[in-house]
Amino acid sequence: MMANIRLLQENEFDAAIRLADSIFRDDEHRSMRDAYPFVFSPSLRQSYGAFVNDELVAFMGFVPAVVQVGEARLHIYSIGAVCTHPDARGNGYASQLLSSVFAHADAAGASLILVSGKRSLYARAGCYPFGRMKKYTLNQDNIRKIRSLSGDVGIRIREWRATDLFKLVELMRTRTAYYEQSVNDLAALIRAEAFASNVKMQHTLLVAERQGEPVAFVIMATGDKASARTPFIIEWAGEPEATAAILGHAIRAYDLPNLDIHVNWFETGLNEVLESIPALSERNSGTVHIVNAEHLYNQLGPYWRARGTAGSDLATMLQDMDDADRIALLFDPTVGENGHHSALPIPFPYTVGLNYV
Repeated sequence: MMANIRLLQENEFDAAIRLADSIFRDDEHRSMRDAYPFVFSPSLRQSYGAFVNDELVAFMGFVPAVVQVGEARLHIYSIGAVCTHPDARGNGYASQLLSSVFAHADAAGASLILVSGKRSLYARAGCYPFGRMKKYTLNQDNIRKIRSLSGDVGIRIREWRATDLFKLVELMRTRTAYYEQSVNDLAALIRAEAFASNVKMQHTLLVAERQGEPVAFVIMATGDKASARTPFIIEWAGEPEATAAILGHAIRAYDLPNLDIHVNWFETGLNEVLESIPALSERNSGTVHIVNAEHLYNQLGPYWRARGTAGSDLATMLQDMDDADRIALLFDPTVGENGHHSALPIPFPYTVGLNYV
């Protein structure tokens, strides 16, 4: 049956929330409304629906963001909360929604789309795995190997408080690559517990301070003792040694058998602190789609120029590649290791952070 594919109107988000909750949530989950406020935001109004006889039968969450990469600002979108009513499946609505959001992103001047899923639908549409990071699983034994934990006696670790918000935003902005967030954004996303809520966990935010000044923080997802899921780090920022001290404190104070953390290839400080602990090499989570290569190269221009490279030179080098190879060279440090360009790869934040969609 033919569907009308369009942006949701303000009064249609309640229907989208009901549909998403019916597909993704049970009685023990928080509503998608609370976990993903920007997906179901009448003020942003970027998400799309498929309507048959004015009834919403399929939905695709679409959320804009700015990712700061060194001196560059990338305009990106994230796709998530994609669902179709069981009675309407098999009609190709998800594919039609995807075509609509691709066109929307191009018209908006976006360069990239992140997709949390890895369905064949997305692979066929040019969405590819990307990036490279290390996954460390910390425990009571191996945390003792971290040399920095016995060093800085001036560090005090505590749970966060409302007066920390300005400093937490400042710490977020010290990173090489990060999602742009206002003070209000940060507070809302901490409360939303987006990915943590998917696995029935909650956020715990710990701060390391020196002489009363926050120098690092960690946002951790934890569940009850019966949870089969290993607690994991959602977000971290600040001094690597102080961050490691928080991780060690969390394992001891919360009596955690294990604690997982993903550290990006370019986050060399924390990787060096954790180097004595075995790690798995993994991709970033989900997949990425290049909306418009010209938009991407223009937006990356300040980053490339700061490294003495003309964007036009790199664009020429990349133009004859297909998207899979282009994405690999742009974001994966293991590609072209024997002589790849000094301005490549591009650092990109872990996608299962506070801004996860």
